[in-house]
Amino acid sequence: MTELEQGAVIGSANLRFRLLGTVEVRTADGDVVPLPSHRPAVLLAALLLRLNRTVRANDLVDVLWDDDDLPTSPRAALQIYVSRLRAALGDTDRTMIQTGDGGYSLRADPSRLDLEVFRVLVRRAGQTTDPSARAELLTEALALWRGEPLAGLDTGALTREMTPRLVEEHLRAQELSFDARLAQGAAADVIPELTELVHRYPTRERFWAQLMRAHHAAGRQALALSTYSEVSRRLRDLLGVGPGAELQRLHAELLAATDTESMVVPRQLPSVAPAFTGRTEHLRQLDDLLPGSRVALVIGPAGIGKTSLAIHWAKQVADRFPDGILYADLLGYSPAAVPADPHSVLPRFLAALGIPADRLPVTADEQVGLYRSLLVDRSVLVVLDNARTAEQVRPLAATGATCITLVTSRNELAGLVATEQAEPIRLDVLDPDQSRQLLVARVGERRLREDPASVDTLIDRCAGLPLALSLLAAQIALRPRRELKSFVELVNEAPLDALATTDGVDVRTIFSWSYRQLRPELARMFRLLAQHPGSEITTGAAAALAGAPIRDARNMIAVLVANHQLVEITPDRYVLHDLLRTYARELCKPDEAAEAFTRLLGYLVHTGFAGALLLAPSREPVALPELDPAVELVLPASRDEAFAWFDSEQPNNLAVLQSAAGPADQWLWLYVWAIADYLDFRGRSGYMEAEGLALEAAVRLGDLRKQAQTRRDLARGHMAMREWDDAIRHHELALGIAEELDDQPAIAHGSLSLARVLTRMGKHREAIEKTVRALRIYEQTGHTDARGTALNNLGWYYAQLGEYEAAVDYAQQALKLFQEQDSEYGRAVVSDTMAFALAAAGRLDDAIASYTTAVDIVRAQGRRLETAECLMARAEVEERAGYDEAAHASWTEALEILEALDHPDAEAARHALDQQRLNGQ
Repeated sequence: MTELEQGAVIGSANLRFRLLGTVEVRTADGDVVPLPSHRPAVLLAALLLRLNRTVRANDLVDVLWDDDDLPTSPRAALQIYVSRLRAALGDTDRTMIQTGDGGYSLRADPSRLDLEVFRVLVRRAGQTTDPSARAELLTEALALWRGEPLAGLDTGALTREMTPRLVEEHLRAQELSFDARLAQGAAADVIPELTELVHRYPTRERFWAQLMRAHHAAGRQALALSTYSEVSRRLRDLLGVGPGAELQRLHAELLAATDTESMVVPRQLPSVAPAFTGRTEHLRQLDDLLPGSRVALVIGPAGIGKTSLAIHWAKQVADRFPDGILYADLLGYSPAAVPADPHSVLPRFLAALGIPADRLPVTADEQVGLYRSLLVDRSVLVVLDNARTAEQVRPLAATGATCITLVTSRNELAGLVATEQAEPIRLDVLDPDQSRQLLVARVGERRLREDPASVDTLIDRCAGLPLALSLLAAQIALRPRRELKSFVELVNEAPLDALATTDGVDVRTIFSWSYRQLRPELARMFRLLAQHPGSEITTGAAAALAGAPIRDARNMIAVLVANHQLVEITPDRYVLHDLLRTYARELCKPDEAAEAFTRLLGYLVHTGFAGALLLAPSREPVALPELDPAVELVLPASRDEAFAWFDSEQPNNLAVLQSAAGPADQWLWLYVWAIADYLDFRGRSGYMEAEGLALEAAVRLGDLRKQAQTRRDLARGHMAMREWDDAIRHHELALGIAEELDDQPAIAHGSLSLARVLTRMGKHREAIEKTVRALRIYEQTGHTDARGTALNNLGWYYAQLGEYEAAVDYAQQALKLFQEQDSEYGRAVVSDTMAFALAAAGRLDDAIASYTTAVDIVRAQGRRLETAECLMARAEVEERAGYDEAAHASWTEALEILEALDHPDAEAARHALDQQRLNGQ
């Protein structure tokens, strides 16, 4: 050690200097050494930043004074401040602050300065390869930081220049620390810190990259990818540029390692009022369920706040479920709607989890199996609101190890507690203090202080029911100039005492407070919306219920949504809470309700009729009743629009049909006629249930023709699922009715349809006999399109028997008729028949081309099962021709469709692909 260094150590032995936060000098005992004024502190910081090195006097002058406050003799003033600083530090022998080389230097052991200690620790961390040791050193270094460096100094040249440099050193050390901790496997621990830092330093891409790596390492692939989307947006907004090379590289790596199709992160919770009071113990009970696989059951009477508690807690713990939150209202207590079938909810959940609509299994058991498989390795919260029975819950309950299912119900659901070990959480009314807190949160303390006595009366009248308190608070907030005692008068006008329920409150009166303030046209819309039996209401359906133009209906709906009397779940889709629905139905007179429901049925049938003819133009139309002139229709103009409309109404179909059964059988049967092809083409669930309701309606109507047609449609459903005996039974019953009525077209239709089943059973000669009978009738009745179908079917049946010359002849006759009718579907079925005959004759390339024509047409028309059947037939010919790759593609596409439909033929396609693999193709 040199003499100078030895003097420095001795001179500064009892003092410690700190720059990494407020500039401070402390004794060995920790006492703060006071500095005489601000400028000596700036001088000290400038000397410490170049510890043990000389700082030129001119440079010190620059950091102490700006040009506009420079003293007359800067050097003399500098000497005065140096003297004051020496005195404050006890540097009487001038061994600490030394003069020389045209400036001053502060001599001290570097270990006495926090900045130098920090730098030494960071350098040592960079020299070690052990992640644990590196993390420990960096943690020690970062602990030296007490806030922004050089804090407490006025903004000047020193802080303007040095603070950003020091902050950058701090940030780089944090980056190194996160790298070390990630290498240790502490991904989950660093995520909260990194999340805070990326929002504090949104353009620092290294932090974003580390956050993405942390999410990925913690198994949160979806959040890792969404983080990249967020930083991309932030950089574009702030800098007008996209992510840099490191982030782009990392994103590509994550994409390569992630099945993005399955990494959808649903967030389905509906919005709730921001105010929430009480329920501390219930929230703790819910918190105690984390993180394992459990079922929580929140139970209590109507309006007690079960849904509010569930949603409030779900939002509080959303970050504990990185793979999403699913939500469904199970409608368990709606008097106007059928309780939701869990198997109608499952497709929505599967879609939210990333399963495309065309890959949804058809059967309920398959959907449940897929749903549970998707959740087995995910952390998802499932909220099932308003469950009535345990059976509604069980198929939807999450079974993953880190999933929780949160159920609300008015019933105890003892079976769920017994078999699924659900944790019951019982809610009771709020006490007076909690009730006041809710009103304060919604209205404000100042407003309530105006009239404490009226507030006490209002709280007493609401009896601690959260729904009643919330509705009351809304009225007070919407009328800031009204005195509180006027609300007491309003409450007293309603017969609350006479309308008490078992828990001492009646929500009907509460609902009436809002209802009576609606304009007449809004009040009418509110009442009539409740006449929709489905769980969701579209704008078109709302307009039909009210007999209003769609534009007017949309405007009225907007007001009701703003008043919280209607909830928008997605654009143009709305729901009424079950209690509001009950109240609105009570307000509606029977004639008014019946007329509204008839208008709804008219809207559905007439719009569905137009859509049905777009999906199947050759379909023989049926006569429709006259539509109420007040109903505005916006008919679909294309197949895509027709499919979209049918998709929008599909969730409500069974509820509408069940409500129409009996009072509106004619409309019921017509609506099933309208949706039948859609359900068949799409492979949607509910086809057989709808046709069953239609048959019952036809029987009640005593209409034999409708019964015959419906039985043919039921047979079509059984045939699609290879249930031959049931298909034959319905066809024979339908044919018997037609023969009894001597209805020649119906006899032909029945014979033609029955033949299709017979040929599938290998009874080709019988099929030919039935089809010839149908053909003869069609030739007499002039059913050209049906005649073409019969001719083509004959071609197919003869081809099955190996009589290819006859097969081609019939197919060509059919093609001529279809061309006259400009029937694309007719061209498809003929192409299929011709392809079979061409393949049998050894003209494999021609057969493949003909099959391709058929596939392209039926695929474009959305006929999924027929598409799969044509693909399988083409694949067999492609294999014969040696086109193994093409055959593999055809088998694969067919299998995807058949699995989505849960069709028995899927096994044949699967076997063909397995055989290809075994043969090394």
